[in-house]
Amino acid sequence: MNVFFKEKITFDSGNIIDDAPTLNVSYGVDKNFMFGSGVSITSVLMNNQDINFSFHLFTDYIDDEYLKKFEILSNQFNTCINIYLIDPEYFLDLPTSNFWSYATYFRVLSFEYLSEFIDSLLYLDADVMCKGSLRKFTEISFQNQYAAVVLDNEEMQVKSAERLNYPELEGKYFNAGVLYVNLKKWNEKKVTEYLLRLLRGETKYGRLKYLDQDGLNIVFELNNIYLPNDFDCIYSLKNELKDPSHQTYKNTIGDSTVLVHYTGITKPWHHWASYPASKYFSLARDISPWKSYPLKKAGTLAEMQKYYKHVFKQKKYFLGVLFLIQYKIKKLKSK
Repeated sequence: MNVFFKEKITFDSGNIIDDAPTLNVSYGVDKNFMFGSGVSITSVLMNNQDINFSFHLFTDYIDDEYLKKFEILSNQFNTCINIYLIDPEYFLDLPTSNFWSYATYFRVLSFEYLSEFIDSLLYLDADVMCKGSLRKFTEISFQNQYAAVVLDNEEMQVKSAERLNYPELEGKYFNAGVLYVNLKKWNEKKVTEYLLRLLRGETKYGRLKYLDQDGLNIVFELNNIYLPNDFDCIYSLKNELKDPSHQTYKNTIGDSTVLVHYTGITKPWHHWASYPASKYFSLARDISPWKSYPLKKAGTLAEMQKYYKHVFKQKKYFLGVLFLIQYKIKKLKSK
């Protein structure tokens, strides 16, 4: 596995909480999600000061500014942060889409690599923010299951089972943004080899629209522990376009919610996404080394489209018209 890595950097305060459980947590990100991962780690730490953490960040990009901030974060919370700089060349033959780059496979790489050293691992997408205790994961004892997972939404259940020609999957299709993986079983079953074959098209199943998420649902063979959606509460900020009050998010994100998963193009770190629903990101950012780091501007076509729609709804009409024109021009040039 070392062929994938250019460098490993570790920041470790060396301080351990006596008699506290330990939890390994991994992220897989490219440059666009690095900011989110830093704030996500902060959100985990600020809400779980009774757990010893080791974080594992797999990325194809790092710079001195990010390294300095991760070092500050490690010292701030007396935690261990490992950064693995990856050579993306080894993933370029795998399928991607307009919404998922090859960085989605860094998740799989974290499972494969860390399975050589540890027995279990919590994986979080960078757009997952923590607002409660993760002790539940430290209490899980795997028998023969592959992972502890959270079901995706109801619409995904039916569509995924039909698309993958896997009727038994309906009602069992999980979202891969939060996974607590039995790495011991992953290693024993050589899951990576099977998963890569699926992703390269060697499959009796249907189209893997959601890439490794679909693949993981197949290779885990419905043999999982299913957790309540408090541990992967899916919320899309596009909902704010339909809610003038910006309070309806409370119907989805409640007091018992532990992990909020901001799916969709608009993320809480976008500068047009300063809604009350984004507060779980904002609270963590405000105490993190990224407090003064600028929120992300619209760069891609998809982001530009979301930006002008949101600013129109926010009654910033001049900005909306200006960015709508810029979006149309860029779209024409891209054809």
